[in-house]
Amino acid sequence: MWSTREIIIFCAGAQTFHTISHLLLGNFCNLPIQFGSFSFTKQLNLYASIINAVITILLLWWANNA
Repeated sequence: MWSTREIIIFCAGAQTFHTISHLLLGNFCNLPIQFGSFSFTKQLNLYASIINAVITILLLWWANNA
């Protein structure tokens, strides 16, 4: 039905959206955001943005080689 490459590209697109949402969250929301006992700070958002960008790049690399 779908090839492995198409599934990987779909996941890369979803991960790209996640990365962009973290970048926008850092620019347009007042951080820190409190979720119960968890505090989402600017530094944590920066780490999340970097990790998501790396995962996106790895998925695109994998799709290119699949």
